Amino acid sequence: MGSAAHRLLSAVALIALAAGCAPAVPPPKSALELRELQSHTFATPDTKLVMKAMFNALQDDGYVVKNAVIELGLITATKETDLAPGRSDPPGSAYFAPNWGTFVVGPTDAPSYRKIEVRDFTGNITEQAGETRVRVSFQRKVLDNRGIVIAVQPIEDVTFYRDFFSRMDKSIYLQKERL
Repeated sequence: MGSAAHRLLSAVALIALAAGCAPAVPPPKSALELRELQSHTFATPDTKLVMKAMFNALQDDGYVVKNAVIELGLITATKETDLAPGRSDPPGSAYFAPNWGTFVVGPTDAPSYRKIEVRDFTGNITEQAGETRVRVSFQRKVLDNRGIVIAVQPIEDVTFYRDFFSRMDKSIYLQKERL
């Protein structure tokens, strides 16, 4: 086997090996899998206690509660994070925002960049057979420096939800112990 053929065979083998090591993209979760991930049952019939624990967990995480309907057990909240602290558009420049159909203060020729992440939260609390069932969902939205949405995706990370429910558990404990 010649040197060129040997190099070609080695290159093909390396490419095949690299392709086999590439991380597999997990299949999308079914509606039932998402519901299971987003739901948790607390061993108390006191829905107001659980709602207060949800408020506390959200506020501890930096969310601003936008709406709460106690009779329905519904809470919505939002958290904004600056992804590019220190960056800003030159004052006095303007550009046309096609999504809004208006002129907006900002640069006309500056490149866009990821500027703000908005996390939206919706929580629903229901009393069932002496326990309280909670279902929450989080959505992540990224906006550029012009305020244009560049990505929207639900948060589907098991650890993320497990940690949130753990913080709610701790808050319930602290409230019961009056700490």
